[in-house]
Amino acid sequence: MATRDTLTPKEAQCSSGAEYAALALEALQEPADAAYARELMDRVADDCQFTKDLAACAIVYQALGEQGRAEELLQTAEDYCMSGEEQVALAEAKFKVLGDKAAAVGAYEKALKETGNLDPLIALAKNVMNVIADSAFAKKVLEKAETKISRAVEYGKLAAAAAEHVLDKEYAATIFNKAAEKLSSVPDLLSLAGEVTKTLGDPQKAKALYQRALEGATDFAAAKTLIDSAKQAGDAAFMQAALKKAGEMASATGEYIELAEGLAGVGDKTGAAALLDKAEDAVAGLDEMQKLVAAVEAHLADDAERLDRVKAKLEKRQANHARYMEFQQLEKDAVSVKQFLALADRVRLELEDPFYAAKLIESAEKLLDGTGYQYSRYKPVLLAVDKNLDDTGWLSRLLDRAAENATDFIAFKDLVVTAAQLKHRELGVSKARAYLAAREAALAADAHASVYDTAKLAEASFAATQDAAEASRLLEAARAQAGDHFALIHIGRLYASIGNSARADELYAAAAAACPDGDACIQFIDRLKGFALPAEVLKKWYAECGAHLSKPADKLRWAEGIADALNDKTWATEAYAQLAGQFGGADAARFEFSRRSHADLNFYGAVRRH
Repeated sequence: MATRDTLTPKEAQCSSGAEYAALALEALQEPADAAYARELMDRVADDCQFTKDLAACAIVYQALGEQGRAEELLQTAEDYCMSGEEQVALAEAKFKVLGDKAAAVGAYEKALKETGNLDPLIALAKNVMNVIADSAFAKKVLEKAETKISRAVEYGKLAAAAAEHVLDKEYAATIFNKAAEKLSSVPDLLSLAGEVTKTLGDPQKAKALYQRALEGATDFAAAKTLIDSAKQAGDAAFMQAALKKAGEMASATGEYIELAEGLAGVGDKTGAAALLDKAEDAVAGLDEMQKLVAAVEAHLADDAERLDRVKAKLEKRQANHARYMEFQQLEKDAVSVKQFLALADRVRLELEDPFYAAKLIESAEKLLDGTGYQYSRYKPVLLAVDKNLDDTGWLSRLLDRAAENATDFIAFKDLVVTAAQLKHRELGVSKARAYLAAREAALAADAHASVYDTAKLAEASFAATQDAAEASRLLEAARAQAGDHFALIHIGRLYASIGNSARADELYAAAAAACPDGDACIQFIDRLKGFALPAEVLKKWYAECGAHLSKPADKLRWAEGIADALNDKTWATEAYAQLAGQFGGADAARFEFSRRSHADLNFYGAVRRH
């Protein structure tokens, strides 16, 4: 309860008319001491020279019932008014002294024109609501403030003012929506989400902002801020998502372990296990290995296989700490696939640590990923997995990817042969047969597949599996497609390569019979010469080819082939002798020239002598 006795000591703290006016208004509270209030005003009113002081005194005189004196001071206050801040004081006085809301709004309009920053504009809107309770004008003030801001904290402050002081949550929501459209950085979105929760109490709207922040995080530091925000929000689902996102950005064992513990804390053991997998791969020292074992014991103790594995790794590191440090330095220095794979071989042989070897091979594979698939480049990785690890899942993935990309015959044959010869033989042979079967089905469905495609498949099949019966089945399918001597010769050669010389001879005989003319016979023998057959065998097949010819011109061309292709002048002489008399007219001259140039051993020498 304020009385003259309690208020008088406060006079010493007053230094302006406005401060004395505030003390006078306090004196007018129950039990009111109007005399003391008037005494205070009479003491300072005539000396006031600033609008704020004059307006404050006018309000007190109006409260004392001295309307004339109040209006006199108010007019002086208006005459002296120069700044936006003074217009605010004038507006309040006009409303309280004159009861003129329109005049007050006029003063507020002038104040609005003079005010340009966020905090003063919020203060102005608050004053408008406190004095004239005009929410429309207060919103107008905040709308001007809206044009002056760009940061999340500013949007949050403005929206809070709209909800708290203007009592317009709908407008506050609009402010947040506009902010959400303009802001994109993770810190801004998180700040905005927190303000939405605090101001609007709308978890769904805040969740949408958290989700955008989650999607926008591109580094570990940003992802960590997500976790901090999730803690403040108390949102378990968002916390789980934030921890997983941070897990994608983390790179060190300690980071992975910390995040895994967080996921375990929200009940996500699967996510925790995935992060502890990454932690295991990233271990860079004995202390980190010890921390990993402790984390597994604390959060995944029921995963016996994992626990045994990490304990085994710890024992190895404890026993070979110096060697591990040496290898880890070599790992840091490695920059090529070859270096990582060579290091993996050494780790397997010298440390007998398949887990570390696997990490090194994975590093080699990652160097290749994203560079465009080439089987020849991935093959060393595949062989390293087969040689150093017992990981059939990884091996299967590498083989299947190679099969998907083996579009040409050379790569396909190399793949199935490599697969069938792997150390993991059962898996390799099974995969090779599966790829061969898939390629056969694809050829059967391809209207453009040729006899040579089927023959190549037979060749690849035998090279991979050494299964002559299966290769023969495919070669018979190719035989059914063969339509000329070229294809028949090719199939015959493949039969010979799998050890079936009898069937090869049958195909060579069929090829000889399929030669339609002398040129074809020469093509036939040229192909057979490429198979490194004995001279007598070549002569046999060439003779058989010639036996199928009936036209003298074709036989003549065939005879020329004896000399040109087989370089057998004696046989050529005999052949020409058999053909003599079968040509007349111009053909006789053609025959004689051919005979002399191919079978007459002295032809070129005689010409030179002339």
